Amino acid sequence: MEYRFENIWAFWGLLFIALYMGRCLWKHKNLRDSFLWRRTLLNSFALLFCILGLSRPQGGESVTTQVSEHSNLYIAIDISQSMLAKDAMPSRMQFAVDFTSRLIDQLSQVKVALYPFALDGYLLMPLSSDLQAAKDLLNSISPSIATGQGTDLGSMLNDLLKQIKKTEQIAKARGGDWVTPQVLLISDGESHVSVPDDAPLMYRAASIPVFTVSVGDKIPVPIPIEDRFGGTSFLRDNTGKTAVTAASFETLQRIANLSGGASFRDEFSEIPKLSKRLQQSLTIGKLSTQFKLTREFYPFCFLFSFVLLFWELLCTRWEFAVRIFWISIILSSQLHGAEPINNETQAVEFYNLGVAAYEKSELKSAATWLEKSTLSSLDPTVRKKALFNLGNTYLKLGELEQAVQAYQQSHDTQIPDQKLAKETNQKISDNLILLQRIKDQMEKKKGPSMPKESGEGKGEQEGQGQDPKGPQQFKDEGLSEQTKKKVLDHISEEERQILKRLAEDKAKKNQSQNLKPW
Repeated sequence: MEYRFENIWAFWGLLFIALYMGRCLWKHKNLRDSFLWRRTLLNSFALLFCILGLSRPQGGESVTTQVSEHSNLYIAIDISQSMLAKDAMPSRMQFAVDFTSRLIDQLSQVKVALYPFALDGYLLMPLSSDLQAAKDLLNSISPSIATGQGTDLGSMLNDLLKQIKKTEQIAKARGGDWVTPQVLLISDGESHVSVPDDAPLMYRAASIPVFTVSVGDKIPVPIPIEDRFGGTSFLRDNTGKTAVTAASFETLQRIANLSGGASFRDEFSEIPKLSKRLQQSLTIGKLSTQFKLTREFYPFCFLFSFVLLFWELLCTRWEFAVRIFWISIILSSQLHGAEPINNETQAVEFYNLGVAAYEKSELKSAATWLEKSTLSSLDPTVRKKALFNLGNTYLKLGELEQAVQAYQQSHDTQIPDQKLAKETNQKISDNLILLQRIKDQMEKKKGPSMPKESGEGKGEQEGQGQDPKGPQQFKDEGLSEQTKKKVLDHISEEERQILKRLAEDKAKKNQSQNLKPW
């Protein structure tokens, strides 16, 4: 059996015993008539046992367990026009999507982020353990969602590293655990600007290996595009010649070697090998040691202190009021020490205040109360509900990024009620897809018209070779106000359903505790 003291700070009380002993020695030297060794020793030992009781001596054993964590994987996919080439069946782009989907099916305990890129990249999906949502978004990527054409792998690597560092800072600022991520780069390796060694070496310095998958053949092939009449033609450069593209396996291999990763070819048979390499780096866990309490000794300490003080009280009747004072302190300390501190009541009150403010459309006040509830609660069910409602609140406030983070944290929170967890996670997934759609349409409506860039291949093209589906045209219509209202009504309906269920639990919980129901 192991022993420990729960409240180490209580031993500061030994200073009072030292002062008391010093006073008694002074009386022994100067006032011998009023000094008694019996009284000094009894009071000193009574104080000592009182301090031991306040320190909460406990007996038990330390139990160490392995706690698994979700590892982080950033998937960077090339969506430039050269990925439309058909030297990989059915095309480079479609092969990259199928390859990534099959790879995700073989991974477990992992958070995935999607980072499509061409001239530059952007974070299409932040880190999330919802792998099904990641696969759904994969099927929607194409060169038409790129912000510009003309691949620059070096610039893309630098931008992606900045995104990773930013996410790491946010996670650590919130007190969460951060796991060093891995990067999977899927591309044909063709870059309009040569890749400097500094870019992959920065990943090695940050202990972030880059695994690459080369798609396409070294033999130059034309780039098929769809013309304005629905037919198929080939991309042309500014001289009117057909633009061609050739994969560069050597470029991707050099990036992988310099960053500490590995390179793979465009074959589905490579998926088990890549999955095995990723799992070796992504198998993350930590040891968690907890003290399993079996016995409490503070009642015996207070009992001995009481007996000594009572003995002294029977022996001498003077200073009776002082003895009563010490007994009152001991009893109040015993009652206070017997009950552990519980912050869940306060967390429930914060949650109820947040829900009430949300119903009154006081969104900023609701966000404040719900955030306090998530920070003060240790109950995973309370945290999951509070984070879900916080995401809905941020969504109505127009804070889309904060809404995504609140939804992701709610989705990752595990609760004992599996039925409620499954229902809530499904609603979170639906809300994330709807939120991403609103975000994409808002960016399209307020984004500037893009300059006419050259596509992939050897040379720039303009005029008849320009991609009619390029991002500079943005022919897709944005969401109307009516559609946005339907989306928000959908989320509000989910809130009403949750509040209805909470109201049904009210009668049951009022019988056992005087707390407001969920």
